[in-house]
Amino acid sequence: MNSFLDLAFSLITSPRKAMVVITNSEKLKEGFFFWIFVVLLMAISAFREGPGLILQFALLFLGMGTALLCHSAAIDYISGMWGGMGTAKGITAGFMAASLPLGFSVFFMLIGASGVNEISSAGTFILSLWAFYLDVLAISENYRFSTAKAFAVAVMPYALLVLAFVLLAVLAVLTAAAGISSLESMEGMENVLSQL
Repeated sequence: MNSFLDLAFSLITSPRKAMVVITNSEKLKEGFFFWIFVVLLMAISAFREGPGLILQFALLFLGMGTALLCHSAAIDYISGMWGGMGTAKGITAGFMAASLPLGFSVFFMLIGASGVNEISSAGTFILSLWAFYLDVLAISENYRFSTAKAFAVAVMPYALLVLAFVLLAVLAVLTAAAGISSLESMEGMENVLSQL
């Protein structure tokens, strides 16, 4: 337990050194404990009357777990294409540990519930940036990338997702335009046939 607490403290005080240990030693167990702790805190803080705490925890666990695995797989694939030498276990452990700052968002949720939304939003944004910074460190240490290359790899899945949405929107507009033009040509044909 002391090594777990030391690792948690190290993630806050010297994150690069902590990520070296977590990713290179593939500390999945420790990363999972960090991650499950964050999921539990988020389930408790978001608890409202309704489905119940256990169901809410299960839904968060499934949703965040699926997102974590998809994110790890995408980063591992992209990093492998860019010549990275890390492992999927290492990056998954790193991403789970990088979720630790999100556990502090409970305090900002309470502040937001009390009506001070500006502080809540700013605090949540800062914690998200901190978690993203830890993600970049995890990529950098796991795959032996420079910080700039790790940042590019970290941003790549989001850029590809935005590109996919833009392409889908363009495709939807083109399909709608083709449908409208074919409708207009059909009306023109009806006018010609009615005049005959």
